Amino acid sequence: MARVDIIAGALLCVFGIVIYFAAPLTVGEYNEVGLTPWSFPSALAAAIAVLSALLCFNGWRNRNRENSTEKAEEEGSRSASTPHIIAAIVVMGLYIIGMPLFGYLLATAATLLVLSVIYGNRRWLGLFIVAAVSPPVLFFFFQEVMIILLPEASLF
Repeated sequence: MARVDIIAGALLCVFGIVIYFAAPLTVGEYNEVGLTPWSFPSALAAAIAVLSALLCFNGWRNRNRENSTEKAEEEGSRSASTPHIIAAIVVMGLYIIGMPLFGYLLATAATLLVLSVIYGNRRWLGLFIVAAVSPPVLFFFFQEVMIILLPEASLF
């Protein structure tokens, strides 16, 4: 697994760097608002490059920890994680259906709570704080900064 992390991290890091430098070349210059059209793609590419470099470093750091007991645990965890993956897919399907009905804020908060519980998080105070704070912050970012309209509730 460490080898996979190193290879995937290195490839994605190179991809992020290429996109970071290629984004300004693909879009014309436009400075009316202050942000250029390539600001968001460049920021995403930089995030991909940095996070991929961290993945690569983590794989390099853990390269000597792989042994037969870890492989046996992996085989057991693969079958145990299948219900979690199926449940997450179902929840995301319900999220897609529920967003136009209940609106972005309510649907996102509920989805965050349910996915956190599915994956074993039982720190209730932290769950409710994240579910209450994250959707409004993301809503403000998309509506006001990126000027992307998000669904509003149609049921009420």
